Amino acid sequence: MLSSVTAMWLIWGGFVFLCVFNFLPAAIAYVNHHPDKHLLAALNVVSLFSFALWIALMAWATAGRNDHPLIQRFVGTPQRRARLFMSVAALVMAGFAGTVWTVARA
Repeated sequence: MLSSVTAMWLIWGGFVFLCVFNFLPAAIAYVNHHPDKHLLAALNVVSLFSFALWIALMAWATAGRNDHPLIQRFVGTPQRRARLFMSVAALVMAGFAGTVWTVARA
């Protein structure tokens, strides 16, 4: 059986690992000087609740460009950037709330 100190270190280490792993897309975007690094970092906070969003952010961060017409459709102007962030945040939070509600009812 693990001592309480060892268990605490394992919990702390797991938490640090998950935080570093979660913010990997933002780190890659900053290191590669991605043009949308600030938007990627903001959306990365929301990806705590959605692994599918994390995968999309990782793909966007590693692509390193934002001139694709599909990307420009959503992030071409500051208003669109704000709308994208709010839309994604609302969808992820709604999904999370629905999951919590379903689990609470069970």
